Amino acid sequence: MTNPETDTIGHEVLTVLRRVCRRPVDLGAQSALAADLGFDSLQTLEFVAELEDQFGITVPIEQVPRIQTVGEAVACVRMLLAESRP
Repeated sequence: MTNPETDTIGHEVLTVLRRVCRRPVDLGAQSALAADLGFDSLQTLEFVAELEDQFGITVPIEQVPRIQTVGEAVACVRMLLAESRP
């Protein structure tokens, strides 16, 4: 998987993630929200809500449990942005 810092969407997702973490973290595409960052379900929902605000998207509730890593969050945002384009 590519480094999320290498494109605008990945960089913005990491910026949101760092803001939600509220502590310095070393992130990569394979970083797991729960195992590596200590996210619980509430913090994951906060992260998803911040992504929705940042990108003007709506993450379907059934999609949220599939976002387990940074790379999956970036992929989800990319997919939803692509679907929202005419």
